[in-house]
Order: sequence, then structure tokens, then C-alpha cells
Amino acid sequence: MLATEFEMKDLGLKHYYLDLEVCKRLGEIYLVQGKYIIKLLQKFGMMDSKSMTTPMITNLKKLRSSDSSLMDPTSYRQLVGSLMYLVNTRPDICFAVNILSQF
Repeated sequence: MLATEFEMKDLGLKHYYLDLEVCKRLGEIYLVQGKYIIKLLQKFGMMDSKSMTTPMITNLKKLRSSDSSLMDPTSYRQLVGSLMYLVNTRPDICFAVNILSQF
């Protein structure tokens, strides 16, 4: 019905949209952010980092540090913002990203 009112053309199925990979298999649709994760690791120089089954200790005591030379605040905000977008397909890191966003 929209094509009768507006000029349109069918672009086919989406495969990649807003850093979300759309995969369709066996009648199911999967959203994956594999390429986004690789770009994120490269951007922040973390390609050699090792993975963990639990991304963060749940009862970690937060310490305030007066040493501000540990990390650039702008870079930290960019990293946390990127991780917030990653939570769309990775709810397992939601708790850790929430804690990091408080600083």
C-alpha cells in the first residue's frame, strides 16, 4: 500500500544496520554485534585482552582515587557509552556497564 502512495524500491533483507548484524537462519532472526566488538577493542587498544566468564565481581568495594592521571575522562566516557550500546545484544554485561557508568 505504501508503494502506491510513495515512490519506493525494495532493498531486500537487511544484513547490517547501525552496527547490528542481522542474521536469519531456520526461520529465526539473530542480532549480533561481532564487528562492533572488534572495532571497539581496536579503538581502545584492547585486542590482546583475555575474556572472562564473569565480567565483574559483584561485591566489589568502590574506592575513590585522587590520582586522575589513570585515564582520560573523555576516553573513559566514550568507552562506557560504547559499552552501553553493546548491552543491546549482550545483557550479561549489563551489571558491569551499569557500575562503570556511575564513575
